[in-house]
Amino acid sequence: MIRLKKILFPTDFSEPAVQAEQYACALAEQFDAELHILNVISDAVMASPDPASAYVIPVTTLEEVHAAVVEALAKVPAASVSANRVLRREVRVGNPFLEIVKYAEEHDIDLLVIGTHGRTGLAHALLGSTAERIVRKSKCPVMTVHPRGHQFVLPE
Repeated sequence: MIRLKKILFPTDFSEPAVQAEQYACALAEQFDAELHILNVISDAVMASPDPASAYVIPVTTLEEVHAAVVEALAKVPAASVSANRVLRREVRVGNPFLEIVKYAEEHDIDLLVIGTHGRTGLAHALLGSTAERIVRKSKCPVMTVHPRGHQFVLPE
């Protein structure tokens, strides 16, 4: 028997994340699970063009970004889904893949549902894949939702 008590849906608000949201919500509904929604703001060192440079994002800018993310997270998932569901929303600052894996461990997450951009070739080599890193390092199962291809959860 499969028991899912806590599902983590990390989002960057991209189109692949919107598709993964549908899966996370459907699974949370089916298993009567808590749905954790997480966004990770890349820390200042990650955002700097050169980590050795003295450039640092001003605190006010980080505070503004944080406030905007909190506002956006309040709209995820749609009200119809959240009406009968235990939801936990959190914003963290840091390396996205590390913070997602750490959050999953800290909260005893049973399943992580994440969208993937489906990059290949040079784009994948240059940009890396947060989803791929999460799959490799996560101690809980990870469901990746590809933006194209077979979909078994359809929007209502």
